[in-house]
Amino acid sequence: MFTPKQLQKKLTHQNNSLPCRFSVLVWNVHKENQTKDFQMSFSALMQTNPSDILLLQEVKYHKNQPFIFDKYSFVLGTNIETKQHLFGVLTAAKCSFHNITSTLSSKKELGFSTHKSFLITQHTLCNAQTLYFVNIHAVNFVSHKIFAHELQKIKNLLLAIDGPLLIGGDFNNWNKKRLTILKDFQEELALYKLSIEEPHHIKQIFSQTIDHIYYRGLKPIKAIAINTKKISDHNPIYAVFELEE
Repeated sequence: MFTPKQLQKKLTHQNNSLPCRFSVLVWNVHKENQTKDFQMSFSALMQTNPSDILLLQEVKYHKNQPFIFDKYSFVLGTNIETKQHLFGVLTAAKCSFHNITSTLSSKKELGFSTHKSFLITQHTLCNAQTLYFVNIHAVNFVSHKIFAHELQKIKNLLLAIDGPLLIGGDFNNWNKKRLTILKDFQEELALYKLSIEEPHHIKQIFSQTIDHIYYRGLKPIKAIAINTKKISDHNPIYAVFELEE
């Protein structure tokens, strides 16, 4: 197991724009996406909650087998590579991708284990405006100081972005100190936290929900956490947005 040196991507929808009212699915899939149970669950989920953008964490990519997300354009921000697999955060859609930034955490978890990865992607909307998505799997098993440093690193990149922005993922904010650090991150970027229906389905650690969506320049239409019967140890969050007038 070692740190990957290149981005895995497939961009086949570069002439397509993102709808001005769009749907997004945020889900830590816990490396289960290559299993038959996941594939059946995901197919059913897309029937009931069709999603224009997928922001997935802990995705498993087999280098020599068909990939469940091959029908999408996608970028995989990898944090782990083995002889046969890549793992990381995946942003997928059937629209164009621009200005892709994939970055690893500066520090490894536990000081010697693995980095975490995050992705920033830009997409053109139907009215020619642009929207940035940020896909985050925040570093875990580190001190509060390092956790704050890693969010600061992400924030510094995002401060250069002007306009609509959506951030989703697994933030690993499982105690009050981490939650305070995350709230500071939210406020400094002028973000709103999305209110979600059925919040009891969202992954919790020590009574703290750790999967979130933050946004600005957007109007939320719908947001719900969906019980997927333990396909992953997290459940997906499905949301619909449109641009603010």
